[in-house]
Amino acid sequence: MSAGRFVLDLDRCTGCAACVVACSSENSVEPALAWRAVHTFNSRREPAVPVLHYSLACNHCAEPACLAGCPAAAYTRDPSTGAVLLDAGRCMGCRYCAWVCPYAAPRFDHDRGVMAKCTLCAHRLAAGRIPACCAACPTDALRFESLEGPGGPARPGFPDVGLRPALRLAGTRRRHPPSLTASPPHAPLAQPPRLLAWRRLREEWTLWLFSTVMIVLVAWFTAAAAGGPSLLPPVFAGAGVAALGISALHLGRPLRAWRGLRNLRSSWISREALLSAAFLAGATVLSAVPGATGPLHWATAAVGLAALLAMDLVYRVPGQAVAAVPHSAMATLGGAWILGLLLTAPALAIPAAVVKAALYGLRWRRGVTAGGHLAALRMTVGLAVPCVLLAVATPSPWLPVAFAVVGELLDRAEFYAGLRFLSPGLQIERDLLVLTRPQDVDGVGSASPRRSR
Repeated sequence: MSAGRFVLDLDRCTGCAACVVACSSENSVEPALAWRAVHTFNSRREPAVPVLHYSLACNHCAEPACLAGCPAAAYTRDPSTGAVLLDAGRCMGCRYCAWVCPYAAPRFDHDRGVMAKCTLCAHRLAAGRIPACCAACPTDALRFESLEGPGGPARPGFPDVGLRPALRLAGTRRRHPPSLTASPPHAPLAQPPRLLAWRRLREEWTLWLFSTVMIVLVAWFTAAAAGGPSLLPPVFAGAGVAALGISALHLGRPLRAWRGLRNLRSSWISREALLSAAFLAGATVLSAVPGATGPLHWATAAVGLAALLAMDLVYRVPGQAVAAVPHSAMATLGGAWILGLLLTAPALAIPAAVVKAALYGLRWRRGVTAGGHLAALRMTVGLAVPCVLLAVATPSPWLPVAFAVVGELLDRAEFYAGLRFLSPGLQIERDLLVLTRPQDVDGVGSASPRRSR
């Protein structure tokens, strides 16, 4: 069968979930890992707003974010059917594809430590049959057609950031559907307003520690190359090895960590992994060689700074509730801040501190910081105290750096706790807010369409 796409008729779909059951049965998928799900728009039955049911699985996009972002190159695209397929044998379980997919299609299998997703029923297509979910739909709301013609207008509650999903939405439950862009303005998304999910930090603690250690090591090595505090080779090497080891614990299959270098062409994770490993290897060797610094030191420092930039760009995902770049917890900004303190250079440290404080204040206004005592601790201990110590010229730069590192740990903890990537649930929240409480929309931070590569 040639390349095709799903068709979902919103007038016909009742949300019965027969498609979900058929998909799980056909592919022997446990209910907790179901590849297809039904998302209801306006489940609270707000007046004058339509109730729509979106039956969504992988939409096998023409420009799949999962394929471009996967560092292990575990995704491929079948040119004959258009199906975006995942090779579990290549997957290392980093879960990045679940972050960048706006349709929540990839699912993490905790037992196997890898991702899994809809295959477009490739085995049925090969036999000339339609996907099981379409065949089981009792109202003919979910169908399968050839991949021709436009995909239809945007619908409220359906996320679309320009990936060209192979899904055509048909029908509407009201004569004059609400006028919404695919990416409505940013607005407060929940009550209470503090949107931190500390459970996410518990899941991402390895990345939290790894990224903070990398910020300090890059700043330290660069400062030493510029005549600042000397490196302590055993401490530097030990911290670098520990950081790499901790980062691998984030993976579902840690022994496959080497696969993270397979997609340098389009994955910022692959680039971050290569640059981080190259920096740590080069810096460790150079730190053990006594003598003056030279071009190799500066080249290694540049690689380290590039690693911090790649680390920031990993989190630049279209549709995020709060942008990761710029952000007060950016690795590049943190590196400049600590580097300025190590070199006792107010011209570098003070501007970095001002920018960090301004960005943190913006996050606080949007409700994505802890607020209260933790926010005060971050601002005073992590920013104000180091600036005071820098001004009074303490004998050792490590005292203000120690306070700054505490601040970085707090800031990056809030960063990971506040990460919220685009999903059908988040798009539904956004669009319902635009339709029911437009006065709460501040017009800041709308998602940007992804451009073709």
